[in-house]
Amino acid sequence: MENLQLGLAGAQENGKVPQESRPQRKFLQISARRFPEIADMYQEANSKILGPYDDIVPRVMPFIEKTINTYGKNAFAWIGPRARIIISEPELMRVVLNKHRNYQKSFRVSNKIINLVIGGLVYFEGDEWSKSRMKLNPAFHLDKLKQMVPTMQSCTENILNQWKSKMSMDGKGVVDVLHYLEDYSGSVVTHSLFHTTFDDEMRRNFHYLRDLTIMTDTASKPFMFPGAEYLPSETKKRAKQMEKEVRQSFTKMIDQRLKNRQAGAPDAADRDLFDLFLDELYEGKNKLSDRERKRIIEEAIAQTKLFYFAGYDTTSNLLVWAMIILAIHQDWQARAREEVFQVLGDNNTLTNDGLSQLKVLNMILHEVLRLYPPVMELSRVVEEETQLGNLLIPKGVLLQLPIALLHRRPEIWGKDALDFRPDRFSEGVLKAANGQAAFMPFSWGPRICIGQHFAMMEGKAFMAQLLRTFTFELAPTYKHAPYAAFTIQPQFGAPLLMRKI
Repeated sequence: MENLQLGLAGAQENGKVPQESRPQRKFLQISARRFPEIADMYQEANSKILGPYDDIVPRVMPFIEKTINTYGKNAFAWIGPRARIIISEPELMRVVLNKHRNYQKSFRVSNKIINLVIGGLVYFEGDEWSKSRMKLNPAFHLDKLKQMVPTMQSCTENILNQWKSKMSMDGKGVVDVLHYLEDYSGSVVTHSLFHTTFDDEMRRNFHYLRDLTIMTDTASKPFMFPGAEYLPSETKKRAKQMEKEVRQSFTKMIDQRLKNRQAGAPDAADRDLFDLFLDELYEGKNKLSDRERKRIIEEAIAQTKLFYFAGYDTTSNLLVWAMIILAIHQDWQARAREEVFQVLGDNNTLTNDGLSQLKVLNMILHEVLRLYPPVMELSRVVEEETQLGNLLIPKGVLLQLPIALLHRRPEIWGKDALDFRPDRFSEGVLKAANGQAAFMPFSWGPRICIGQHFAMMEGKAFMAQLLRTFTFELAPTYKHAPYAAFTIQPQFGAPLLMRKI
C-alpha cells in the first residue's frame, strides 16, 4: 500500500492517515504553529501584481501549490482540527467526483458563513439530491435553453448601450467592465429562470450573496476551530443581516408567485425554474401540514439563493476573464470577431443555431475556463473508511481536488499548458486533454453543474454581440491580480479601453 507523504510534518504511516495516536498529537502541534504562516502566504501572494502572461496559481492557491511541490501529487496535511489530503492525479479525482455517495460535499465542515449562501441542490446528498436533480432537469433541457436566447440578447444590448454612452466623441473610452458583467448575468438569470424584473432589489440580492462569499475567505482561512461558530463577531452579524434581507426578498417572491398561481395556472411554455421549486406547494394546496409547507418554502429559498448566486457569479467570471484575455491576445480577438461577422452577418437577431456555429468563440471560452475555472478547487468529505487507489483513507478526512493545477499539467495539455491557445480545443475537449477526462471547470461525474450549458450559451450570446460592437484592450490602469474568494475575481477590477466599431 502506497505511503502518504505528510505535508506539514514530512512523516509517513503505512499509507493510512493517522487517527488516534501519538503522531497525530504531534501533527496538531506542528500545524497549530503554521496557521499564521498560511495566512501570511496568501497575504504575500495577494500583494503581488502579475504580468499578463504569468501563471496565476502561485497567487490564488499558494499553500496547495507549495504542498504539492514539496510532498508530491497526493499530499497529506493537518489544517486545524481536520486532516486533509490533496488529490491531484486525474484518475483519482474522477473516482472521487463519480462516487458522490462515498465522497460528499464539504460545506457542512467549512466556514459557517458559506451555509448562509450555499443550499438547495448543491448542498443535498444521496436520495435527496437525486430527487431534487430530477425535478430541476427539465428547466435545463436544450429546447428550454433555446428559448432564452432573445432574453440574453436583450440583456446584452442593455449593457452595451450603457458602454456606448460612456464613449467620448471619438468613439472610445475606459470602462471597468466587471460590475456591468455582473449586472448582465444577474439580469439574464432573473428574466430567464424566474420571469422577474432585474430591479434594484434583485441587484442588491446579488451583491449581498457575492459579499457573503467574500466574507468566507475560504482560501486564506480554510477552517474554523471547534466552537468558533458560537463566537460573536461583526462579520457574522453583518453576514446574518444580509442573508436575512435576501431571505425576505425571496419569500416575498414566493408569496407573489403563489398569489399568481391561485389566479390561474400558467401555460406549460411559461413555467420557469421557480415553478419547479414550488410544485409541491402548488400540488398540495390545503392538504399540506404547516411543517411540510415550511419545508417546501425553506427548500425553495435555498434553491433560489443557489441559482441566483451560481448563475450570476459563474458567468460573470467567465466573461470578465474572456474579455481580459482577449484584450491581451488581440490576434484571437480579431479571429473571433471575423467569425462572428462571417457567421451572423447583418442578422441582428441571435439564435441558438447561429451561436452554435461560432466555433472559434467556443474554443476561446473553453480555453478561458481551462486557465480561469470559476472555482480553482473542489473538496469532498470521506463518509466511510474507503480505498482510493493505493490509499486507505479514514472517515472524516477532507479531500481537496485542485482543478486549476489539473488544467495546467504539461503531461495532459502539452508543454505549452500555461499558454492561452484556444486551438487546442479545435477537435473537442477529449482531444485537447490528450485523450484524458481532465477538463473540469463545471466539476465532473453525476454532480456536474446542471447549468453548464446555460452558462456557455449566455457567454456566447454576450461575446457575439460585444465583438460586433466594440474592440477592446487593457487600460493603462489595469492590474493583473486574480484573487481567490469563492470564485476567481480580478482583485482591482477590469478597466478596459473600449472603441466602438
